Amino acid sequence: MKFEIMMTWALVLIPIVIAFIYFSLRKYKGVRNRDYFIIVSRVLVMVLLILALSDITISLKGKNTVTIFLLDTSESMSSFKEEGVKFINKSLQEMPKNNKAGVVVFGGNSEVDKVIDNDKKYLEVNNTPIKTATNIENAISSAVSLFPSGVSKRIVLISDGEENQGEVIKDTSLIKEQDIDFRTYKVSNEKGNEVYVDNVKVPDNIPIGEEFSVVITLESNVKISANLVLFSGRDKKAEQRVEVQKGKNTFVFKDVQTSGGFKGYRVLIEPDEDTSTVNNEYTCFTNVTAPAKILLIEGKFGDGAGAINVLKAANSDMKVITSSAAPRDLNELLEYKTIVLCNVHSDDLNSGFMNNIESYVKDYGGGVVTFGGEDSYALGGYKDTALEKILPVDMDKKGKNEIPQISLSLIIDKSGSMSSGDGSTSKLTLAIESALKAVDNLRNTDEISVIAFDDGFSYVVEPQKVQDKDKIKEKISGITVGGGTSIYPPLKDAIEKQIESSAKIKHTILLTDGEDGFPESGYDDVISKINENNITLSTVSVGTDANSTLLENLAKKGNGRSYHTDIFTDIPRIFAKEILISTGEYIINEEFTPKIVSSHEITRGLVDQGLPSVLGYIGTSKKDKAIEILRTKEDEPLLAVYQYGLGKTVSWTSDINGQWSKNYLSWNNGAQFIKNMIYWTIPEYGDGGNVNVTVSGDEAVIDFYSDDVKKGSKLDGHYNSEEGEEGKFELSEVEPGRYQGKVKVNNLGFYNFNIREENEGKIVNSYNGAFAMQYSEEFKFNNNSGNIDILVSEVNGKFINKASEVFNGKEKIAYKKIQLKNICLVIAILLFFFDIVYRRLNLDYRKLLAKIPIKRVKTFYEKRKDKKVVVVEKKVDKKINIEIEKKKKVKTKNINKKASNEKEVLDTSALLKKKEKRE
Repeated sequence: MKFEIMMTWALVLIPIVIAFIYFSLRKYKGVRNRDYFIIVSRVLVMVLLILALSDITISLKGKNTVTIFLLDTSESMSSFKEEGVKFINKSLQEMPKNNKAGVVVFGGNSEVDKVIDNDKKYLEVNNTPIKTATNIENAISSAVSLFPSGVSKRIVLISDGEENQGEVIKDTSLIKEQDIDFRTYKVSNEKGNEVYVDNVKVPDNIPIGEEFSVVITLESNVKISANLVLFSGRDKKAEQRVEVQKGKNTFVFKDVQTSGGFKGYRVLIEPDEDTSTVNNEYTCFTNVTAPAKILLIEGKFGDGAGAINVLKAANSDMKVITSSAAPRDLNELLEYKTIVLCNVHSDDLNSGFMNNIESYVKDYGGGVVTFGGEDSYALGGYKDTALEKILPVDMDKKGKNEIPQISLSLIIDKSGSMSSGDGSTSKLTLAIESALKAVDNLRNTDEISVIAFDDGFSYVVEPQKVQDKDKIKEKISGITVGGGTSIYPPLKDAIEKQIESSAKIKHTILLTDGEDGFPESGYDDVISKINENNITLSTVSVGTDANSTLLENLAKKGNGRSYHTDIFTDIPRIFAKEILISTGEYIINEEFTPKIVSSHEITRGLVDQGLPSVLGYIGTSKKDKAIEILRTKEDEPLLAVYQYGLGKTVSWTSDINGQWSKNYLSWNNGAQFIKNMIYWTIPEYGDGGNVNVTVSGDEAVIDFYSDDVKKGSKLDGHYNSEEGEEGKFELSEVEPGRYQGKVKVNNLGFYNFNIREENEGKIVNSYNGAFAMQYSEEFKFNNNSGNIDILVSEVNGKFINKASEVFNGKEKIAYKKIQLKNICLVIAILLFFFDIVYRRLNLDYRKLLAKIPIKRVKTFYEKRKDKKVVVVEKKVDKKINIEIEKKKKVKTKNINKKASNEKEVLDTSALLKKKEKRE
């Protein structure tokens, strides 16, 4: 045992206190006996306080060692992970008695994977630290903090030593101070032929149209040939065959950007021979500064003529494309401040556009303007799509203009010829798809029946209300190819069933790719029933073998429409559109003068002298939170606007090519009116903020700097990756004018970020930023593995190769330190408290001592003695008792003998007396 006194000078106070009390007692005589107890207790309290002040520590000796294993689980050690677990488990099997062990796994950070205990099993890694980096310095510091006091300490590091964060040599003094036994199992991490993209540099900001350099740095451990490719977005900008030398290589490409916004660049190296492909790509970005640019998309050439002429006259920065060339990802959308759709069908827009248009408007403040036509709104398939979400109008008509109940009958040819197609999809497959789409366009109150025919027919779906769409679709999907073609029987039966329906609108669609030889005149009875019962019939002929003349005549006589297509993929669109047109309520061909519903900046100063008439429009209904500016004769929206998230959208339900809107195109204020619709959607947020995004492990750290944030504002953000990853985050103020948020990023590549400021429920500012997530530093050459060798040498550690070497060697003696400060303080407080009670209750220590049940205490103490002692005492007691009994027996015997003698004497005396009497 060792003693350590930190404040030795305090001990001088002990004799001073005792001397003071002693001389005080001599000076003041007549102290009562009971007061001596008080004086003694106070002396003890003072002594204990002085001992606490002196800070005495005792060290108790013992042999107890704690070993902490540090297992590197970073990406560079991924192939060794299982072997590392086996190494630790095997080592634990040989852990000596009184030893304990724990496991810490680490990469960019550290996590305790096995608590310190005497368990000798470790079968798997349970935690997942950041794998994209190796920080041995942090791992050792974390391990040291886990050691309990009073133990011998050992650290076993299992790693390749290739640290790319921190500096392990800085732990030298820490290991020495703690007297830690440091052992290292250094894993060999040999690399084959390796080439990777080390860095790509582009200017942070570039003006539009200005040439700039893309500087590419490659690293290689071998001389080799490779293809070097540069991409911007999905466009290949350059490709070159290069000779890569051993060491560092630099290559330069030139590029020009013709549109504004954040542009991602991706460099790809394809060497003839390589070990790892993860590090063969590198992503970066630049911000192209440009004036607001408008993208105008036409469904067909000429559909946007009116808007194009207006924007050209205004010298707007505009790009005109067809729907097939629409942007395919969010980055391409963000090149434009607003997007104008002119009579565009949703099926003509690619999935990338449809998947990202909502985020473009809602999260990044983009604008969308839609102009009508027969391929727009409900007829354009906008129902239940992202376009319907962002627009100010719903595709279904509501209120007094709601479409009456529909009874729809589908007659689908399933003859053998329907099995042919374009090589990838058969005509029957597309016919089934069309029927499924038709079901989606019906409401729960509508009715449907589906007949499949060849040389016979059967009801796939019996006439019923569309209440279980999934079940109906399942039945339609089960249609299979049959034999010949017979049109008349299924058509006649379908019409007879529809006559029984109470629906106000009854419509039949017949689809076939052949003919049955039945004469046209044979259909007269069916046509009569169609006309008499207000049923309409439309026909779709597919391919060159169909009797298109017959089908055209049947549709004409049945007051419907006929379609002929050699493009099989048009069939689903025809079906969907035909259902809506059959109601006669979506295309309104009539002239009227719009009603002004509300004042708005789009129409301000333009409508004082009245408005021109409109010749037609597509029927829709206004959303609850939208603003209706102009209304039709039927009280449906003609012009409506909407704030959707950060962005704004506008819907003009008439066209813009002059068919219905010719009076507006020739109106004096028409150009300004159209320009106002488009320019109202362009965001006008301030530029007073700056977004900076950096990486920390697997997190993106978003720093937003602004001195213009209003008091009480809330800052949050949204992000999107090229792979479709997206999410939201909040920012908090970390210092005046600086706000920070963090998000986990899972994919490599380019990310867009948007920060928005919300005040009193309104978005008052919005800022965009970007970030490029690179592959891990673990996949680059590392020159720091020698630092482990230096550390081991400096701390007198050792390298080990086997599990048996972890615990070998002489075990150190550890001293467990115990501070007496708190113990002394607790005892002093208890004595002081007892002193107060003693005086207040006027107690006498002698009376207290007299009341102590000493015998009971003694008995209780004896009962708790060691069993052997108790047994010995019992034997002694028994022996003593035997001796006592013997003595008692002897004494009793002597007494009895004496009594017997006395009796004999008495008898003799009696005899003498008798003798005297006789005499």
